Order: sequence, then C-alpha cells, then structure tokens
Amino acid sequence: MNRLSAWLFTLFMIAVITGCGGGNQATSSSTSASANELPAALRDTSISAKGDVQKGKEVFGQCTACHTTTKEVLVGPGLAGVLSPSGPSLPKGVDYKGRLPNGKERSEANIAEWIRTGGSGRIGYMPPHDLTDQQMADLMAYLRTLK
Repeated sequence: MNRLSAWLFTLFMIAVITGCGGGNQATSSSTSASANELPAALRDTSISAKGDVQKGKEVFGQCTACHTTTKEVLVGPGLAGVLSPSGPSLPKGVDYKGRLPNGKERSEANIAEWIRTGGSGRIGYMPPHDLTDQQMADLMAYLRTLK
C-alpha cells in the first residue's frame, strides 16, 4: 500500500510540475503579442483622420493646466499613450482597467464624449470642454502622436 501511495504521489507531482511549467511560457508570449496589438476600439481613427496634428497641439494648450504629454501625472493623468493599449499614466492606486473613468471603453468617440461632458473619476473632476467637431478632430490627431 505504501509503495502504491508513493507511486501515485510521484505521478501526481510529475503531472503538476509538467502542467505548470509549460503553461506559463505560452501565456506570457501570447500576452506580450496581444499587448502590441491595438484593440478594435483604438484602431478606429474616424475622428482623428479628419484632424490636423499641429492645430491639435494648439487645442491641447487648453489642457495643460491638468495634463502633460508625458507620463507625468498632474491634476489629471499624463496623456502619453492615451490612444495606445497601455493607456494614460494614472496615479498609483488608480486603475480603470483600461477604460475611461465613466466605465466606457477607450476609443476616440468615447474620449471625445468624456472631454465634452466631463465627469468625476477616482483622480478628481474633469470639467466639460466645448470644442467644435474640427477642434476635437485636431485634438484626437494630436493625442494619437503621444507615445
């Protein structure tokens, strides 16, 4: 009986070790591959395609009291990468799970709505901004350049 128990325990441990060892490598490589790929919502450039980057930089001048174009966090998040899979830089302890503070998916349309309507998040309050459609397109074109 002891021999059988030892044999079963050994087989069980081999199965556990084998199962755990190979799984991590596949998961990490598929995770890193998907991290470089833009989700469908962020691939949609229907707003920024109509914009002018240089004019968007000028529009962004209205945002610099609270936001940077880097990963530095001021009152609001640093906007480097806001339209990339990594998203904007948030203060420690704040995680919107890749979404906007209002819970919506990060996309040009939803970011534009957030800018226009504002709202509260875990960081603070984003005031609404009355931008024309062209100003918003210019701003989105500029935000696309922030890496």
